[in-house]
Amino acid sequence: MLRALWLLTFSVILLSRSISAAEHLPVIVLDPGHGGKDPGSVYFGRVEKDLTLALALQLERVLTDRGVSSVLVRRDDSFVELSERAEVANSIPGAILISLHFNAHPDSTISGTETFFWPESTSGQALSLQIQNAFGNRLASRNRGFHPKHLKVLELTHGPAVLVECGFISNRWESLRCASEWFQQILAEQIAEGLIRYCKTEAQ
Repeated sequence: MLRALWLLTFSVILLSRSISAAEHLPVIVLDPGHGGKDPGSVYFGRVEKDLTLALALQLERVLTDRGVSSVLVRRDDSFVELSERAEVANSIPGAILISLHFNAHPDSTISGTETFFWPESTSGQALSLQIQNAFGNRLASRNRGFHPKHLKVLELTHGPAVLVECGFISNRWESLRCASEWFQQILAEQIAEGLIRYCKTEAQ
């Protein structure tokens, strides 16, 4: 599976390096959570793996418009091991991994966004802060903050990496927003804003 991923993304990586080099920004590896046999959370007829892929494609377009290159771990409904997701990022010098997810909880009243980083990663913590701050600028949703968490994909990624939970699809109202194109556009724009702020801060 990893070899197949390389065949699909190798030419994109070569092209993207020249763009990011011009902007002095790293390649962003976008990881749409779940996929294939792993649907993620399913509520109100909405499937997490579909929402994460739609958001990743939207975020790719936003980053391209801002002169930032990106690589997607998956572009269709395929299953990718966590180790393979991290390996895509590890194989690109200086890459940043953004793993996209939508949250769920037995309590259907819970809502909001939150971002996780590996506990020992200062770069992940700084990136999480910038993304959550960007969310707070535009999203009419509870900002649940950024937190350290032992998640495999974050542990295995050598460079900066975060996992972004973009809303609770177990909350009926928030689920409706998460599935809408206009809300995913805002999510994509604010994640991109946080990423760029992080990169500029680190470059100073």
